[in-house]
Amino acid sequence: MTSTHANDEPVDAVPAGFESSTARTTVTAGVVTTQAERTLAAGHWLLAAAPLRAQAQAEWEEHGAAWLKPGVLFSALSIPAEVLHAAVGLDSPQACAGPLTEVLEDGPLFFRPDEFQGRGSYTALVPARVARLRVPLPGVVTLPQCALLLVPAPNRTEPANGGPWWVTPLNGPGLLCSPERVAALAGLGRDALAAKRARQDA
Repeated sequence: MTSTHANDEPVDAVPAGFESSTARTTVTAGVVTTQAERTLAAGHWLLAAAPLRAQAQAEWEEHGAAWLKPGVLFSALSIPAEVLHAAVGLDSPQACAGPLTEVLEDGPLFFRPDEFQGRGSYTALVPARVARLRVPLPGVVTLPQCALLLVPAPNRTEPANGGPWWVTPLNGPGLLCSPERVAALAGLGRDALAAKRARQDA
């Protein structure tokens, strides 16, 4: 099932568990869309968050990543790589891609190898209202609304030149991650790391 968390949906408490995704479809109201069409539409949507649209487009084409400004279209939640790796019990973005895609219901998530002192991070795109929450979601870093975010080009789905790349690409305009699921994943990872350290110290 494709995630369709729009900006006007409420943010609820972190769920106790996750349900498995059901079969995915690209047929809506009798219209069939290809992955290439969805990627193109997602790219146009993301560019609306660029301070300078033409410059961001050129940066995507030349460097594979561009600076966008969350706040109106989406917010961004950042999680240290070791936390998400601990949550799913795997140790690389490539290995984690399948489980994360299922748990986040195809919600957009990208990896940056240069963050958190070179240990890497995952960034999930979530509804814009998340940045305005009075109580931050636990276990994640919420990007401030005025900050810039380095976002990979929509077709950058493999590591290249040390830049960010999509682990789970944006599947269409406005199709964002559930912030509750992202926070729950972060909580699972933090608990797993704490348990591991406790065993090592015992």
